[in-house]
Amino acid sequence: MLRRLLAVAFIVGLLCAAMVPAAAADTKVTNVEVDAPAGTTVGDRFHVVITLLADPGTDVSLAPGAIPDAFSLIDAAPPSVEDIGNSRVRIALDLELAAFQTGDVALPPLTIDYRDAQGAPGQVQTPATSVTIASVLNGATAPTPRGLKPQAEIGSAGAGGLLLRAGVVAVVALLVGAAIFMLVRRRKPKATVAEAVLAELGPEDLARAHLDRAAVDFAADRNLVPYYTTIALTVRNYLTERYGFHAFALTTSELRDEMLRRGIDRWQARLVDGLLSQCDAAVYAHYEPAAERADTDLTTAYEVIEMSRPMTEENQEATPVS
Repeated sequence: MLRRLLAVAFIVGLLCAAMVPAAAADTKVTNVEVDAPAGTTVGDRFHVVITLLADPGTDVSLAPGAIPDAFSLIDAAPPSVEDIGNSRVRIALDLELAAFQTGDVALPPLTIDYRDAQGAPGQVQTPATSVTIASVLNGATAPTPRGLKPQAEIGSAGAGGLLLRAGVVAVVALLVGAAIFMLVRRRKPKATVAEAVLAELGPEDLARAHLDRAAVDFAADRNLVPYYTTIALTVRNYLTERYGFHAFALTTSELRDEMLRRGIDRWQARLVDGLLSQCDAAVYAHYEPAAERADTDLTTAYEVIEMSRPMTEENQEATPVS
C-alpha cells in the first residue's frame, strides 16, 4: 500500500510540474547599430537600431526621457519581432534621431522598458556609442581660443635700487602713453574705414566678424561673461537682420517660439534655444563651462549663422543636383 501511495504521489508531482510554466529567460540587448551616413550635419536624421533577445510575447519600448539633450527623437517605428526558435524571439527597435552638436557626439546608454508575456515589467540598457556630425561651415575656420602664455618670473630687488627703478618706470610709462596717444590719433581714419567696411558686410559676414573678435578677446583674457554676452548679442542681432523681427527684445523661450511660428527651420530654432540658454547661464547665473564647451558654443554660433546664409548663384551652380 505504501509503495502504491508513493507511486501516485510521484505521478501527481510530475503532472503538477508539467503544468507550471517554465521560468522566463532574461531579456537582453545584443546589438546597437548607428546608421548615420558620412556628412550627416546638425538636424539631419539618422537611425539607431537596437536588437534584443526575449521570450515570445514580450513588449519593448524606449523609456520616457531616455534620449539625452544633444539629440531629438524624430520617430520610433513599431518593434519588429522574429522567431529564432527555442522559445526565443529577436526584437528590433528602430529609432530615428537628429543631433544638435558637431563632432563625435556621445550617445550614452539608452534605457529600454519591457513587459514579458506574464505582464512582469523590467528594464535593460544599451551600451554607449557615438555618432559623427559634420559641420556646415564648409571649411571656414574660426579662431581657436588658447590659454595664456606662462608669466615671466620677476626676481626681488634690493632697497637701494627701488627708487631708481621707479623713476625709470615712470619715464617709460610717460613715453609709452605719448606714443599710444599719437598712434591712436593717426589711426582714427583707419578705424573709420574699418567700420565702413563692416557696415557694407551682409548679416552673415558681419556676425562672423563679431564672433571672430569675441574669440580673439577670449583667447587673451579668458573672461566668460563678455565672451558669452557677445555671442548672445551677435546671434540675436543676426536673427533680427536676417528674418526681420526684434529677436533682441525676446527671451530665449520667446525667441524659439517666434522662430517656429514664422516657419524658420526648427533645427536652427533648437540650436538657438540651446546656445542662448548656455549664454544666459554663463552671464546671469555665473556658470563656468569647461574650455572645450566654450569652444563648442562658439562653433554652434557659427553653425546658426551659416545654416541660413542665402545661396549665391555661384553656390547654386556648384551644388550637385540630386
